[in-house]
Amino acid sequence: MKIAVLGDKDTALGFKLAGVHEVYSFEDTPLDMERLRNKLSELIERGDVGIILITERFVQKIEIPDVKFPIILQVPDKSGSRFGEEQIKKIVRRAIGVELKR
Repeated sequence: MKIAVLGDKDTALGFKLAGVHEVYSFEDTPLDMERLRNKLSELIERGDVGIILITERFVQKIEIPDVKFPIILQVPDKSGSRFGEEQIKKIVRRAIGVELKR
């Protein structure tokens, strides 16, 4: 299964440097938000994508479909998390069933 990332250019670059092959970069414009929606729909329909990472800022701007597969996770961008540590732990626990501890 593949991992795909949808984010701003800085987040996309970070994941590319980390070795993720399917990384898509978008700007915070209405045209790019439409492109992001289309790419998200495409990735959901593909059978080879298991995890989709999307920045929290973009999740606030588009509607995320409620699907069981692939797993869609929100990640912070360079400005940090909008939800705080407890919310991130909750998301991870729900997604992978593991409690994160410090």
